[in-house]
Amino acid sequence: MMSRFVGHYAPWLLAIVVGALIVMTLVPAISSFVAWEVLLLVQVAVVFLALSLFAHNRRLCGRCIASVPLDAAQVAARYTTRFRTAHLFERKLYAVGYLGLVIGSAFFYTHPVGRYVWAAIEASLVYLLLAYVTHQRLQPWCPRCKNGGEEVVVPTAPTPVSSSL
Repeated sequence: MMSRFVGHYAPWLLAIVVGALIVMTLVPAISSFVAWEVLLLVQVAVVFLALSLFAHNRRLCGRCIASVPLDAAQVAARYTTRFRTAHLFERKLYAVGYLGLVIGSAFFYTHPVGRYVWAAIEASLVYLLLAYVTHQRLQPWCPRCKNGGEEVVVPTAPTPVSSSL
């Protein structure tokens, strides 16, 4: 129960954690004040938030239903880019490529210019969280999900069987 409650707010809490990491990346003086124990605690919190997010998405949430706008179809029409982004990672090649980009950019963390590249990649994680939340809330109106994730099957007429006597 607690994890589903936390899971409702998990995308925003994760975005706050990523924002704090971006600030620590761009202002190295701040990161020198943060002990490794705090960073370890943040990692544990991120894992807990991710698991809570998955637990939240397994059930119907009254808060999420209440947040759906009355003109959901019109609102969803404005978010086609977010829907495309949410569906982009259905292809494993893109997901693995993005993960490789995130991990690879970490190697430039110590370089003065590479630090900004790493911060930009971290900021893309916030956008992915935003796209995920938007897609989750407006999924029935997503043009790529095809009727809320279910294909509409058009019934076909049966072919007549000829009987030759």
